Amino acid sequence: MKLYSIFLLLVTLNGAESWGLSPEKKNQYASWDEMNLIAHGLLQLGHGLKEHVDKTKIHLREITGKLNQHNVSMAALLNNAKEFRDSADVLKDRMQKLEQRDKQLQDLTLLLREKLQGVSKDRAVLDSRLQNIEEKLRHFEPSNNDNISAKEDVQSIQIQRSKVESQYWRPSLQGNDDWFEKNSSHNSGKKKLPSDCHAVFLNGEKSGIFKIQPANAQPFEVYCEITAEAGWTFVQRRIDGSVDFDQLWESYKNGFGNLSGEFWLGLSKMHQIAEQGPYIMHIELQDWEGSIQYMEVHFHLGGPDKAYALQLHGPVIGDLKNALGEFQQQAFSTQDRDQDLQSDVNCAKLLSGGWWFSTCGKSNLNGKYFHSIPRQRSERKQGIFWKTWKGRHYPLKSTVIKIRPLETE
Repeated sequence: MKLYSIFLLLVTLNGAESWGLSPEKKNQYASWDEMNLIAHGLLQLGHGLKEHVDKTKIHLREITGKLNQHNVSMAALLNNAKEFRDSADVLKDRMQKLEQRDKQLQDLTLLLREKLQGVSKDRAVLDSRLQNIEEKLRHFEPSNNDNISAKEDVQSIQIQRSKVESQYWRPSLQGNDDWFEKNSSHNSGKKKLPSDCHAVFLNGEKSGIFKIQPANAQPFEVYCEITAEAGWTFVQRRIDGSVDFDQLWESYKNGFGNLSGEFWLGLSKMHQIAEQGPYIMHIELQDWEGSIQYMEVHFHLGGPDKAYALQLHGPVIGDLKNALGEFQQQAFSTQDRDQDLQSDVNCAKLLSGGWWFSTCGKSNLNGKYFHSIPRQRSERKQGIFWKTWKGRHYPLKSTVIKIRPLETE
């Protein structure tokens, strides 16, 4: 229909003869119907162009969406590549240390072999002397003095043989006594546990679950992330909503969850680690579009007498803006231990979970986990949020809180 209207328009404008029509059918002036037909054709042409432009816009939006997805995928690949490089560096350092230990073991093995050869010769000589004395004792009756002398000789040889046998089990190794004492299964005592995950890093280990023992504390297990520069002790991790973080004070004090997945280490354990010296806190957040932001800051955590109050000491580094208060001490708060700064509201009941709440509205990384963004605004504010990044009504996808010593050299 559109093409037919355009055809009639062209016939009218160019004349009937140019299209094979007889001159009798050509009028000097276009009739009113013809004008209407021309206008209708132009209108149809305009509609067709508009539909084409709309379809083009839709295609451009689809292409833009695919480009955004590609950018997110590229960011994830770059992040995976960085983690791979860090793991490769850690593996390289461990291989170098293993090569050094292997060389030490080879040297010690050579020394042991030489020492054992000397011990075997000395023992053979002593055994021969002892056999000769015993043979003589069987062939004659000695006097009392001779008998006493022979017995003394036998005892002397037996003492010397005992000394040789003791050297067999614990050789001096020509100056390597300290290393042998440290590594020998016969002489080493109970191995001292690392004080935190950075001590695990210094031992050449890779990321995983380890038992640590901070100063003046009982041993407990933690998850350690080993990078090329340091060892980080994980305090909190949210990844899939498998653990309920809507807990009371005792649970947040002692810790809960699974170190292999989601968990809260515990305020008591976090304080025992952090009171060993100046520590850095690293907070890393991820949204549902794959974007990741982080911040690092020097912090201090009070003990149980101060309700495990958190205080930051600037400056804050990273692309994530601070949402943990303005560097003043802030006590930890739960539903059954209301210690926030909001006098008329229990922030833990209003928002869910336990956190260093100020006036309820800046951050809560221990809120409810939502696999999709709820429609209801009142429900969204109970999720995991960080106001200075995505706002208080955007539930985040994953969070990590980890700590390490301020000085790692």
